[in-house]
Amino acid sequence: MYPDWQFDHIDPKLANPLNEVLASLRSRCPVIDSTAHGGFTAALTYDTIKQILGDHSTYSSVDGIAIPRLTMTGKPPVDFDPPLHTMYRKILQRHFTRTAVAQYDDTLRTLTRHRIKELVAQGSFDLVPSLAHYLPPAAIALILGMPPEDGTLFLGWLDRLFLAARTGDRAAGDVALGEFKGYIADQLSRQRAAGADTVALAIADGTVDGRPLTSEEQIGMFVFLIIAGHETTVHGLSAMLWFLASVDGLRARVLADASLIGRMVDECLRIEAPVVGIARTRVPDGRRVLAVLNAANHDPAVFSEPTEFSCERDRNPHLAFGYGVHRCVGEHLALLEMRIVAEEVLTLMPDYAFETGFRPQWSGGKMTRGIESLPVQLR
Repeated sequence: MYPDWQFDHIDPKLANPLNEVLASLRSRCPVIDSTAHGGFTAALTYDTIKQILGDHSTYSSVDGIAIPRLTMTGKPPVDFDPPLHTMYRKILQRHFTRTAVAQYDDTLRTLTRHRIKELVAQGSFDLVPSLAHYLPPAAIALILGMPPEDGTLFLGWLDRLFLAARTGDRAAGDVALGEFKGYIADQLSRQRAAGADTVALAIADGTVDGRPLTSEEQIGMFVFLIIAGHETTVHGLSAMLWFLASVDGLRARVLADASLIGRMVDECLRIEAPVVGIARTRVPDGRRVLAVLNAANHDPAVFSEPTEFSCERDRNPHLAFGYGVHRCVGEHLALLEMRIVAEEVLTLMPDYAFETGFRPQWSGGKMTRGIESLPVQLR
C-alpha cells in the first residue's frame, strides 16, 4: 500500500483482490479510518462487527446503510431503528419464515428446471445473465403474489427510478413511479378479489403505531424488497456456480452426498459475501462506520483456514446475512433459491465447466460484489 492510500471498499481496483487486501488490513488493526466518502471507520474483525451490528442504540441505521449514501433512502424497515424498525419488519416477517417460503419450492424448481434444460440445449452460455439473473426476480414476484414473469418489470421500473434520482430528471422519475404504482394497485385489487394472503397485501394493509402505512412507506417497502431480493441473490448464485465447478473435488462430494448442499451454500456465502459491508452512524458523534462482512467471514479467530473452501465445517456462523435486529428478512428465500439451483444444476448439467485457466472478474463500485460473467461450454 502507498503511504497516503485510503481504504475504499467500492474502489473498482479492489474488486478482485478485496479479500486479500482485507486480510492484510485486519492483521494490522481491527478497525481502520479512511478519508474516502467524507470519512468513515471500517471494522474488520468478526467480534467487532457483531458488536456494531448488534447495538442499534449506539450504531444507528437512520442515516442509511451504505457508504456512500444511496440516492434513494428512507426505505422501511432497513433505514429505521427500533421501535419503528420492529413495527415495519413485523409486517413482513411471517411471510419470510423458512416454512412460509417453502411453499414456493415447486414453482421455483419448475422454472429453474425449464431454464437449465434450455441452456443444455444451447450447449454454450453465460451462467450469470442466463441463470443467476433469472430466478431472483421470479422469486420476489411470487412472494408478492404476482406472476413470476413480472419480476423483470419491477427491475425495469427501479432502474428508471434510480437513474432519474441520479440525474435529477424528476419528470422521468414520476412517469416510472406512476407506472409502478399503477401495476401494484391492479395487482392488489386482483389479490383481494381472490382472497389471497401475500406480502403485497400485508404491506397495503400494514399499520405502524396504530396508523395505516402512508403511500410513500408502502412504495418504500416494495422497493426495499425488490432491491434486497435481487442483486444480492444474483451474486450468491453466481459465486456458488463458480465454486461448484472450480473448487477441487467439491462437485463430486456434493453429488455423492446431497446432504452437504446446505453446508456448501453457507460456505459459498462465507467465502464471498454478496454485500461487502453495512454502514451505521455512531451515536452521538455522527461518525460513519462500515461493518465489512467479507472481513468478518475470513477472520481466522473464528474460521480455521478461512481462505479454504470447506463444506464440511461443523460451525459456520458467517455474517453474510448480517446480524442483530436487521438480519436479512429474506434469508430463507435466498437460501431456498440457492439450494434449488444447486440441486437442479447438479441433476441436469453436472459436468458444466469453464475454459482451462479461466478466472472470473468481480464487479466493484458499490456495496454489493459479484461475478460479472461465467461462460460455460458443456462437455
